[in-house]
Amino acid sequence: MAKLTEEEARAREEARAAKRRAQLEKHAVPCPHCQKSVLDHMTRCPYCGGALVPKGYAPMDEEKKRKVRNVCYIAGFAIAIVIVVLILVLR
Repeated sequence: MAKLTEEEARAREEARAAKRRAQLEKHAVPCPHCQKSVLDHMTRCPYCGGALVPKGYAPMDEEKKRKVRNVCYIAGFAIAIVIVVLILVLR
């Protein structure tokens, strides 16, 4: 395997950095508060601290959150009961 010269290694690293910049620029949007470029998934601007609404984000309403929590509690409780019963039966 041939070693890269210093120039080739630098050129390869610059190409990687340019590719990464291009990927990030696809997701860059201006902050509505300070107009600096931020990524579209952020919830707070790192520059001014202003609140951002990520693209495609809709917070779960409280009623749905409560239902999901209750289902998780019931499922966890049922699994715990099955484990205890299995331990007692298999002794």
